[in-house]
Amino acid sequence: MAVAPVAPRGEFPPREAEIPLPAPLAWYEAPLEERMALLRRGVPAHWPRMLAAAMELSRTTLCELLGLKLSTINRKLQQNLLLSPDESERLMGLQRLIGQAEALVRDCGDPEGFEASIWLAGWLQQPQASLGGAQPARYLDTADGREQLSRLIGAQGSGSYQ
Repeated sequence: MAVAPVAPRGEFPPREAEIPLPAPLAWYEAPLEERMALLRRGVPAHWPRMLAAAMELSRTTLCELLGLKLSTINRKLQQNLLLSPDESERLMGLQRLIGQAEALVRDCGDPEGFEASIWLAGWLQQPQASLGGAQPARYLDTADGREQLSRLIGAQGSGSYQ
């Protein structure tokens, strides 16, 4: 996967050169070093808007799920700045979960018509027995929580959890 070109920390090219959000599957399968480099640099502030649209969520809801401040994202968007590494990691951690779901369906069955981002948006709101009845959305704001969700998504491929 080719990630966004390197820009000085905190800066980003003009909006007319908006770089698209990497496809979930490409991000999920990208080499670790490539993902880490982008996350350390920070991702464009317009990517939350793109991810929210793909998941059919409002930006407010997406920010709440990830523990991000919408006002900060909006300010960085207006000033054409990059998100911080922490903000970037939260956002792209969610994109990685979408990619994982997409890979699971691709590897286990027929991906025709499957919209991983829409599926994940719904799954995040459904209480899960494996989480003690909690909604997976409660786990999105921390790296450990996203890791747990990744394990649960992976377990669905074996039919361990529904």
